[in-house]
Amino acid sequence: MNLFAGMRQVFYEGVDTRLVWRRLLAKGRRTVGLIAGSAVLAVLVSLALPRWYESGATLIVDTGQQLSLGGGGGLAGLASQLGFGAGLGNTNPQFYESLLKTRSLREHVLGARYPLGPNGELQSLEQYWSHAEQPTPRDHLRSLKKLESHMETNATPRITQVSFKIEGPSKQVAKLMADTTLAALNELVIQVRRKHATAEREFLEERWHEMADSLALHEEALRHFYERNQVLTAPALRFEEARLRREIDRFQGIYTQLGSQVEQARIQEVRDTPALTVVDAPTEPVKKSSPHGSVWGLTAAILGAALALLLAMGEAASMQTQAVRLKPAGIRRTEQG
Repeated sequence: MNLFAGMRQVFYEGVDTRLVWRRLLAKGRRTVGLIAGSAVLAVLVSLALPRWYESGATLIVDTGQQLSLGGGGGLAGLASQLGFGAGLGNTNPQFYESLLKTRSLREHVLGARYPLGPNGELQSLEQYWSHAEQPTPRDHLRSLKKLESHMETNATPRITQVSFKIEGPSKQVAKLMADTTLAALNELVIQVRRKHATAEREFLEERWHEMADSLALHEEALRHFYERNQVLTAPALRFEEARLRREIDRFQGIYTQLGSQVEQARIQEVRDTPALTVVDAPTEPVKKSSPHGSVWGLTAAILGAALALLLAMGEAASMQTQAVRLKPAGIRRTEQG
């Protein structure tokens, strides 16, 4: 009770710091015990916790083959409006970072098999974490959240760089998890690119056929013009011939350009080359990444010192209150004597 009353006085009235230091020195064993005991206990707890090892990779985003429509700026704008222009410009690395955070990628990493058994048997991460051969949906959800908490991503748009770090329960498994993450990311990127390329090919092929029909109509118009006018001596006839030829040349240029773009889109649609350039490949870690026993011990020692200081302040405040209460009685006894 006196200690709690003293703590209230500390917060509302303050306490003499000299008295606090006296209490700390007087209770030296308790102070040292709280600091050292907290540190030792924290280190022991950190040693008892599962160890984690970190691996990862740094990547440079390859924006892929860009479809250049040259003079057909209107066509590029139309494709962009229809949502088919994703492959026309540079891809933001943050898009690839978002792929690293997707549920499908994490499930791919969870579903892969690693040497996690007692004798190196292959197990999935959710089997290892749930200690069950057939994890339940709840186990699956917990495993997803656990993997998310042990995965870190970063994107640097200025240099189109993406990096990730992932922690595993052993050195070998950490590297295998990073390799699996890298492979899953590359597969997702290729799937997205193929989907965009398919949409672009369908759009370009439609415009290509439309342009072929328009070109045929203009060529037919020029043929009829020649049939009606065998001799082109009049200036008006020569002007009309030049106009019809310009239209055919214009449509011929667009038709040829679209044909080239259709072929590029077809190639992009079946392209399976790696979409990411690995700058720093995953490596097997040499030491654990967590828990850090020294950090735990230092933090616990600081907390133990803070607790010892609070106890000393409470005791000093309680003694200070008692001294104030006893002072009038002492003065009365002196006057009576």
